Amino acid sequence: MASKATAIATVVLRIFTILFAAGSVVVLILDKATDVDGSKLTFKNVTAYRYVLATDVVAAAYCLLQLPFAIYYACTEKRLLRGDFLPAFDFYGDKLIAFLMATSVGAGFLVTVELKEFLGDLFKEFGADLKDSMFEGFFNKGYLAGGLLAGAFLCMAILSILSSLQRTGIGSRGFFR
Repeated sequence: MASKATAIATVVLRIFTILFAAGSVVVLILDKATDVDGSKLTFKNVTAYRYVLATDVVAAAYCLLQLPFAIYYACTEKRLLRGDFLPAFDFYGDKLIAFLMATSVGAGFLVTVELKEFLGDLFKEFGADLKDSMFEGFFNKGYLAGGLLAGAFLCMAILSILSSLQRTGIGSRGFFR
């Protein structure tokens, strides 16, 4: 059985993961740009941004599913479901979601860097500057969404470590004892 502090940390980290992922969803959905000719650019036009959005939704849903179990455990220091199912689900689920989020953070940041560089070069060919266009704000919001997802990933990575400690029994004795 994990210490009370570890159980409370698990609840807090799951809540922060949900908040970061939800914030990333909001930023991506509101990320729009309209060119002078009226053509619109949204997150739907960039495949990596759709992947970031899907990852945000999956991570938030997973943490919402886990949150009642974590709250119950933090309050009672007993598992709602007896046996090894819930600790194993925490262990494997946290790792799977963390790795999914890591790939999504990388994809979101890298596509933003590449598209900004490509469009910047294209604008220079025509004697313009990307910073003077509406696309600069669009990509900056892409960076913001990726940064929020990186925060969610950091919380999930810590949760993954905590679930590993709880599964191996180190969490029940305390880490430094």
